[in-house]
Amino acid sequence: MKTPKIIALDLDGTLLDSRKNFPPEFPGFVRLHPETVFVLASGRQIYALLKQFEEIRDELWYIAENGACVYHAGEFICVDSMRTEDSLMVLEEFSSMPSCEPLVCGLDSAYVRNLGGQAKEEATKYYDHLEYNDDLYSCILKDRILKIAVFVNDFKAEEVYSKLAPRNDGLLSLLSGDSWIDVANSSVGKGAALEAIQGKLKITREETAAFGDYLNDVSLFGAAGQTYAMANAHPDLKRLSDHVTRYTNDENGVMEALKEMFK
Repeated sequence: MKTPKIIALDLDGTLLDSRKNFPPEFPGFVRLHPETVFVLASGRQIYALLKQFEEIRDELWYIAENGACVYHAGEFICVDSMRTEDSLMVLEEFSSMPSCEPLVCGLDSAYVRNLGGQAKEEATKYYDHLEYNDDLYSCILKDRILKIAVFVNDFKAEEVYSKLAPRNDGLLSLLSGDSWIDVANSSVGKGAALEAIQGKLKITREETAAFGDYLNDVSLFGAAGQTYAMANAHPDLKRLSDHVTRYTNDENGVMEALKEMFK
């Protein structure tokens, strides 16, 4: 395969190390290859992504909130928001579950109850526009809601997720990490968002590569002709990928693979 025209990169567990830092050489690499479109594909909020990648913010494309919105150079390319009644239903559903703390993710801001503990601490890592509000129902009524992100205490998201009943209400529950479950429209996904970028730029699936580490990257891999699971990736994602990187996210695995790809 020729050097890809689009390279989509998951962030947590992929491009970012365990301390949530990107490789220092990444901005320079992007600038060195202006012929390639670099897409950051993440469950994170768009405002947090723009802040972290301030140095090259307008040179990148962004898939935020696991595909609920696509953004580039100051413009939302597409937004797939939930119906108000669906957001309220999901909030009610998870508010009553033990060990679960829902986070309402809107286009303007994210909203979380003003509680102590892991949920509040984790929310500050991933959301730059964040409002503490004990009445999350009112927050749903004042914003366009992209997803309900559910923080599960003690890294038990996979356990809780495995017990959820299949949805048949036009929504999709997605395991987004060892502590997170996301619920959004079933039309939302990193893959659908990547396809929207491909369509806008008239670049094909075969001309696209994707890197990821977790199960919320499955749809991203489905939209790419060449796929790379990280050495530290979930075993199920490794089985779906064309390649497994030689190094983990803490060993600059993405950058080493990119250097080899562009050699």
